[in-house]
Amino acid sequence: MSTLIKNGLVYDGSGTAPIKRDILIHGKYIAKIGTLSREHADLVIDVGGASVMPGFIDVTSHSDHYMSLFYEPYQEDFIRQGITTIIGGNCGVSLAPLLTGSLESVREWGSEHGTNVSWYSIKEFLQMLSKRKLGINFGTLVGHTSIRRALTQNKFRDLTEEELEMFKKIVVDALKDGAFGLSVGLEHTHATRTPFSELRELVKVVTKHNAIYAVHLRNTHEGLTSSIEETIELATETNANIEISHLQPLKKYGDAYEEVAKQIEKESAKHRINFDVNPFDSVPMLIYELLPVWFGEESIECMHEKTLTKPGRERLLPYLKENAPRDCIITHVPDASLKYLEGKSIKEFSTRNELRYEEGILKIMELTHLRATLAVKIVDTDMLNAFLAHPNSIVSTNSASFGKKEFKFTPSTETFPAFLRFADGSKLLSMEKAVEKSTSMPAQKYGIAKRGRVEEGYFADIVILSNFEPTHVFVNGALALKDGVPTHTLEGMALKRT
Repeated sequence: MSTLIKNGLVYDGSGTAPIKRDILIHGKYIAKIGTLSREHADLVIDVGGASVMPGFIDVTSHSDHYMSLFYEPYQEDFIRQGITTIIGGNCGVSLAPLLTGSLESVREWGSEHGTNVSWYSIKEFLQMLSKRKLGINFGTLVGHTSIRRALTQNKFRDLTEEELEMFKKIVVDALKDGAFGLSVGLEHTHATRTPFSELRELVKVVTKHNAIYAVHLRNTHEGLTSSIEETIELATETNANIEISHLQPLKKYGDAYEEVAKQIEKESAKHRINFDVNPFDSVPMLIYELLPVWFGEESIECMHEKTLTKPGRERLLPYLKENAPRDCIITHVPDASLKYLEGKSIKEFSTRNELRYEEGILKIMELTHLRATLAVKIVDTDMLNAFLAHPNSIVSTNSASFGKKEFKFTPSTETFPAFLRFADGSKLLSMEKAVEKSTSMPAQKYGIAKRGRVEEGYFADIVILSNFEPTHVFVNGALALKDGVPTHTLEGMALKRT
């Protein structure tokens, strides 16, 4: 199958100004770029000067955590906004490698029920995805928490020397199988007490194999400064290629975030440090993250049981009244019987059930067994613009593509079009640099071969936009979106790091 895209204003992903060009696609690849009026093709699309650019690459996706890779393989929410490649295994949790065959570590996000686990290694996992087929390209990191929980049997303790050596071997094998790196979720319950010495030993292995270390910081609130210092120290000691996941500047800690942005730019002269961000004023948060630190250093099951006890409630209610954010929407619950909660604010739920706000939080915790995702409106929007334009920032959704009948949190449907609109209306960032942040920059950072550019010999992952909304999307040369309507093709590839 061949396709000729004519008269497009082509942003090639390099960060240079666009040029009017034609693009010829043969099979999965871009065959020619130039003035191609004499070329013939099976399909000709005259875009009449519309913008043409590489497919967007989302390095902090959660479609694996929410299991939508399995129940929504077309990944329509992402295709509709021009995303053609996603990286999973973020925040310390991945679907492979599995030491025990259990998907227990994803239960905080989604439900693994109905998923037939037929893999253990990264290699087997990617082979399984290739057989099942996807509508989007997918690669994965190795989740630190997933492996650690299996090694310690969910115990909160330091690893033994033998366990650490085993951990390092597991990571090496996974990287050889094609994983793009290692991720940690240091702010989440099962990883918050991970010692620096353990991270250093694991990251040394990752660096030796030229892979990524993606970190959800240990503290994104009052401990932000020390968390960044820890990350920079790790970069200094290991020469790691570091991606700081979803660094959205929070209102309450504006001065610290402003300083962190300056520090990252300064350190980038010596170290490979980037961060990702999206253009929205809310951040996703697992509901158990509303619990105080002194309450949360246990398994999610133990925490849930404590929220039900009289002593636990007596301690929690004053804390939640004083500290819980007030602008929260329930965006996802794994339990099908509780889907009616999705899209409702905690304030709305509390009022309807004649509960005080803090009582409403505890009731939702009780109903969901602490397994719910919230959207919390706490982002400093003025500082957010500076973060989006920051030379070291990459754009990501920090979200998943969900099913048609599920509640849609804005990042899952609008991240990249909204970012391009921001660039168009802002003096902080040119359109060509915005495209670079969405395409070639993440591809180069993660080592995603032959993607992220409109270039001859590259895979034909291409987006055509009108008024910043995708009208056509190609995934590996196949038309996945035509005139704004998904075609339900499954031509995505399970990607391996090169």
